[in-house]
Amino acid sequence: MTPTPERSNKQSDGHLTTLGFAYANKVGRVAFGRQTFVFPTGSIIVRERLLTPSSNPDQLVVMIKHERNFNRQADGWEFLTVSGDMTKVIRREKEGNCLKCHASASNNDFVFPLDGRR
Repeated sequence: MTPTPERSNKQSDGHLTTLGFAYANKVGRVAFGRQTFVFPTGSIIVRERLLTPSSNPDQLVVMIKHERNFNRQADGWEFLTVSGDMTKVIRREKEGNCLKCHASASNNDFVFPLDGRR
């Protein structure tokens, strides 16, 4: 997976965007070069959450693109939260808070651009 740097700031909705990197597998990387994202089935995006620039990730958030029928509300996306040491899936969902937030990026295949546009 190829890393892309992420900035740290507080979004207007109160969510904290922490330091870290976002990674995409080879299947998903092609979508990042498009004006509007369209991710093929099999795309995996992993974002690490760092509390300080020199820390190890305390959590990873993962999006996995399945066939649309897997989760029609999110065009096939599955959302996971994983422990920073990658030993435990903390949360796995098709709906809930992940979808609620990512729905604001539904015109971009539920993925936020790195420049903060929604």
